Parts: sequence; structure tokens; C-alpha cells
Amino acid sequence: MITWESHALEAMLTEAARRGAALAIEDMVCYHYADACEHLGISYNTLQKRIREGKIRPVDGRITGR
Repeated sequence: MITWESHALEAMLTEAARRGAALAIEDMVCYHYADACEHLGISYNTLQKRIREGKIRPVDGRITGR
């Protein structure tokens, strides 16, 4: 059995909620190609290559967070 102080448990639950919300929002975000390149850390040419290969699927000229 693990015993935690209430402030430590509260801090851990708060951080878990923050991370979960960040992941959920990231999945819903749509990026322009330039922003997607920055987010993924790749060049525009690499992004275009991955789109042609089918590894990244644009929707209406944007990249989703998924």
C-alpha cells in the first residue's frame, strides 16, 4: 500500500490533468504546412515527401495534430 500526502497527490493529479488536456487539444489542432514543419521539426521538402508517401494526410491544405 502506498501512502501519499494530500498536497503531493493533488500536485500529481493536477499535472496529469494538464498533460491529458494538452494531448487532447493537440489532436484537435490543424496546422498550416509551415507550422506543421516547425512542430514536427522537419523541412518543407520533407513534409511534401511524407505527404506523397501517404505518411501524412493533409485535410483542406492543413495538417491535423493526429
